[in-house]
Amino acid sequence: LRERTSMEHGVACSLRTRPGTRLAEAVAEAARTAEEAGLASWWTVGDREAAVDRSFDPLLGLQCAARATTRLRLATSGDLLSLTSPAVRAKQLATLDWLSRGRAEVGLDLAEPPPVLADPFLEGERDSLGGALEHLAGMRALWTQDRARHQGRVLSFAGAIALPKPVGARVPKTHVRATSTEVLERVFAAGVVPDGWLAWQQSADELVHGIGELTAVVGDAAEQVRVLYGGSVKPDNAKELLALPDVDGALVGGASLDPDSLGDIVDAAG
Repeated sequence: LRERTSMEHGVACSLRTRPGTRLAEAVAEAARTAEEAGLASWWTVGDREAAVDRSFDPLLGLQCAARATTRLRLATSGDLLSLTSPAVRAKQLATLDWLSRGRAEVGLDLAEPPPVLADPFLEGERDSLGGALEHLAGMRALWTQDRARHQGRVLSFAGAIALPKPVGARVPKTHVRATSTEVLERVFAAGVVPDGWLAWQQSADELVHGIGELTAVVGDAAEQVRVLYGGSVKPDNAKELLALPDVDGALVGGASLDPDSLGDIVDAAG
């Protein structure tokens, strides 16, 4: 078993408003409330969920939260990097990191993108995972090198100057959604050891199985990976999920809108 780190909780939400509500003010108020309540992080839904529920852009929403808080870590929960320009995404995330004074983190969704987000100008089979990993490698080069260089199968550049860089010219913490052993092996082979593992909308059995796969693939490095359960945390299942020895915290969605429900979930962590 992994050595359990201190328990933490965060909020995971989409960015939608009721008629007459101003989005920027609503996000800022909610983020301040989360920080004052002692929550550790604020996560937007991923690109996949945003396309389905017609959410506003997740990354731009995090910028509103960044300006309203001082401690809350701010993260995407499911970037589909194969669908974005690595240069543009690197700049967007670095800008968020500056606005938040070094609190930005990245969550990756490495599963096949949904048809609604597929590029209609691309025909035939496409290795979306390979594209995502190569885009991530390119972004890391742009973040950490003065004149960045990357040579790959679908992405190559040399002497690139990218500004701004994240605070300290570092790579922001990177989290990966729970996925298959095959995908994990390719991620690890690409030199990526995630800082976090997001078990998104999984059952307890799926969660246990996924953690086993994570440990089998990355070995001792799994000790440093935070396992966060998110997507469907409720008072009636929180105790079971958070009692699992390898779970380090929860990302609370709709239940966070009810103070009593959120309090029950926090209490379940002991």
